[in-house]
Amino acid sequence: MTDEDHSATAFHAGLDGVTFTSHGSRLLGGFYTAAGATPRPTAILLHGLPGVEKSLDVAYALRDLGWNCLYFHYRGCWGSDGVYSLTHLADDTRAAVEWTLRQPSVDATRLVLIGGSAGGHAALTYAAADPRIRATVALCPAIDPRTFAFPAALADDFASMLSGITGDELRAQWQALPSVVDVAPALASRPVLMVTADRDELFPPAHYASIGAALPGLSWARAADADHAFSTCRPWLVRTVTEWLVSTLGV
Repeated sequence: MTDEDHSATAFHAGLDGVTFTSHGSRLLGGFYTAAGATPRPTAILLHGLPGVEKSLDVAYALRDLGWNCLYFHYRGCWGSDGVYSLTHLADDTRAAVEWTLRQPSVDATRLVLIGGSAGGHAALTYAAADPRIRATVALCPAIDPRTFAFPAALADDFASMLSGITGDELRAQWQALPSVVDVAPALASRPVLMVTADRDELFPPAHYASIGAALPGLSWARAADADHAFSTCRPWLVRTVTEWLVSTLGV
């Protein structure tokens, strides 16, 4: 093949199903590859509990802007092998980070996490422990899980969509999760965007008072009329997240 046979870009826009392992269990996901002549900035999506909302609208928008995006499912949910546990989220996220950094289309200096709800908690706490995460976006994140009175019926409903866990076990694991405030100093030198909803039925605005004080450099966007899943304003959410990422890390 001659030089003239090569296309103008080294990487082409696409979407591939992917698998990788975490502690011997196969995790399923998809990798949105952006077009570009050089390795691209890349986001990893961390869904919440149980993960009905996966924010794939953000993934499509990022790809259109020249970013790669990986989504994946933790152990024990949405077809991934193994038993679900909130204690597994950090290790499963680490497996996703390691897989992503091995991809030739990924700019390792511009890797970000985007997490929603429990995934927002996982994104913030994982990023605090891994300096390779350049920036973090948290959508209606759980800041201090212990302040949320997890209803038994809701836990049972969530557990019914997960593998190998009961509602009671889920509630106990939730109460054992650390507060993001405890790890906030490790995030202080890196960009963090938090997007919250004033009509959030799970984590109302008062839930975020502590993190605002612990992270004075935090970028915080609020949707006045949105629920926990931003059901009434997904286009606004996508614009808010993607514009912040592009302004922070470029394309």
